[in-house]
Amino acid sequence: MNHMTRPARIAEMLEPRSVAVIGASEDLTKFGGRLFKLLVQHGYGGQIFPINRKQDSILGLKCHASIGDTPVPPDMAVMAVPRDHVKAAVRECAEAGTKAAIIITAKFSDAGSEGAALEAEIVEEARKHGMRLIGPNCLGIISPANRLVLCASPALFVDQLLVGRIGMVSQSGALMATIFDRAQTRGVGFSHCFSIGNQADLNLCDFLDFLVEDRATDVICTYIEGVTDGPRFLDVATRARAAGKPILAVKAGRTADGAAAAFSHTASLAGGYEAFAAACAETGVVVMDDPDAMIMLAAALTKFETPSKAATSILTTSGGGGAITADRLSDFDLPLTTYAPETVKALEEYYFPANACANPIDMGAAIKGGSMLVGEGSAQALLSDPETGIVLAPITTAPDMRLLCECLASGMRGAEEAGHRKPFLVVVQPGRAGDKARAELLKNGLFYFDSIDEALRVIDGYRTLTERTPPTPDKGSSPGTVPAGLSGALDEATAKALLAEYGVPVNAGVVVADAVEAEEAAQGLAGPFVVKVVSPDIVHKSDAGGVVLNLPDGGAVGDAVAEMTDRLAARHPKARIEGFLVQEMVRGELEMFVGARRDPIFGPVVMVGAGGVLVELMQDVSVRLAPVSVAEAKEMILGLKVAPLLTGFRGSAPLDVDALADAVARIGWLACDLGADFAELDVNPVLVRKAGQGVTGVDARLLLEEEH
Repeated sequence: MNHMTRPARIAEMLEPRSVAVIGASEDLTKFGGRLFKLLVQHGYGGQIFPINRKQDSILGLKCHASIGDTPVPPDMAVMAVPRDHVKAAVRECAEAGTKAAIIITAKFSDAGSEGAALEAEIVEEARKHGMRLIGPNCLGIISPANRLVLCASPALFVDQLLVGRIGMVSQSGALMATIFDRAQTRGVGFSHCFSIGNQADLNLCDFLDFLVEDRATDVICTYIEGVTDGPRFLDVATRARAAGKPILAVKAGRTADGAAAAFSHTASLAGGYEAFAAACAETGVVVMDDPDAMIMLAAALTKFETPSKAATSILTTSGGGGAITADRLSDFDLPLTTYAPETVKALEEYYFPANACANPIDMGAAIKGGSMLVGEGSAQALLSDPETGIVLAPITTAPDMRLLCECLASGMRGAEEAGHRKPFLVVVQPGRAGDKARAELLKNGLFYFDSIDEALRVIDGYRTLTERTPPTPDKGSSPGTVPAGLSGALDEATAKALLAEYGVPVNAGVVVADAVEAEEAAQGLAGPFVVKVVSPDIVHKSDAGGVVLNLPDGGAVGDAVAEMTDRLAARHPKARIEGFLVQEMVRGELEMFVGARRDPIFGPVVMVGAGGVLVELMQDVSVRLAPVSVAEAKEMILGLKVAPLLTGFRGSAPLDVDALADAVARIGWLACDLGADFAELDVNPVLVRKAGQGVTGVDARLLLEEEH
């Protein structure tokens, strides 16, 4: 036997010549029993070796006591055995020449340090002999395209697996199986599905990499709890975009509670959700918040052409249902279509003129014949409308919903024959009363939705795809140089001096020790003045009584420092007071926030949003991976909720968006140039003046890692 077998590529894992099931059983209540049964049931064409030292045969196949007893080394092994037996099983497979193994067993790094140590030992054992591992703590592989089921989920006990062109990678096995089951029920098939668990060896990016190259896959879906290799994720996502394969992602850990749950589940570093979303925006990955909607968008992408716009036409059986649907579209800020004149003319064959130009179109308001007879023509007219991007058809209870759905499917085919393959999203809202309608849609090759909300999430995903901007390779160049020797928490004066080095406008100021120096310093500055305490122990200076504004002259500055010294001694007796910053007071029309931080996975990110006290109140912030170009910074700004206040709201003068964008770009470069020791930077507020008058950063905090 070749003890140094070349490790299997994932493509080879999906076409093994032989599979061993370690822990195979006839007991369908056990993982090994279900997995073995499903492997046989779904027609895998290679050799199957059940490994069970207590039985002679299972399902007519001869059992083997160990891997060493099989007639040839199995290409693939699946392990459904107790944790304490896994290491020995891995060693035996690796030494026999097995190329890859799936470890279903849990309680490794997902269960604490002891399990993590054992997991590391298992990976080391496999790598000695060039064997690759999927898992542990996973549910395995489902590959309808290859008739290969190495998964124990009861959801797979179906007569036939639907084959589609959607690839899925999930860090949760149970969620993968649930998504698979719901998709299969609604007529949606997959090429391959991977449950990857703890990613002890092969990781998320390995499987994404495979799906980008896989000829059987057109759209990639993924459920992510944590990305371990940010640069590689960016590289794979960029290549997927270049290959025309959309990646759709649902990310756990969007909230603090979600991040904690993700960590406890598969020992993944959830990382900052904002940084993940920024990475996805950079590379064209569509982030969604619902797994069902993600799969249904993928299904739509494989069946229909991607529309150039998300303008939606509603075709419904209920006036009330149509009105609610229109309201829900408005909630998502999704536009309704205004039909082209030729579309209105086509619809007037079925509706009175006032109804023919309405959106929603209520089939119940047809001149004659009712929705069953007008469904085909109405669907074809809307799908052919040049102003429509998507047609949404919410179906309520009707006398013959089956016939109606047959008519809708016929209208869709007519539009396709005329060259219009726009998304046609049919929502069957009734319960059991709609089962025949659902079956009719499936018979006609048209999947269905169970809820309006799910369909709206799909339309929102389409909008994200249609509004994606092309990547910007030219980010400009660094405008400054970081001095050596910086570390720890820098005071405001030092931080602002560094900002000034990078060309970010800041107000002039001098750090002084006491009231006498403060009064003297004011003589060299232009009033009015601001005084701030300089203390590493006081972060929110205003709340602590460490800021005094609008001081008219040097005498007032000296008095303010004296009073502040006494006030802080009384309120914060243990705080280290390193001095006082006397600054020129500047004014602006609007307070904004610009900042940056280093994400542990994706590196530096830059942020801009509503500033001053509104930072925490509004949480209106746009985040991108740094560096950004000035043009990208401007996109960030104009996407904020406060953007109308910058561009001119209700007759107010527009503010200097260009100067703010320039400052954002410069701060992004500073975050990059500070290197691996950079932690975070806040410039808040940045005062924005009228167009052409610039911006000024009037407060700043910069945190670097301490020198070791």
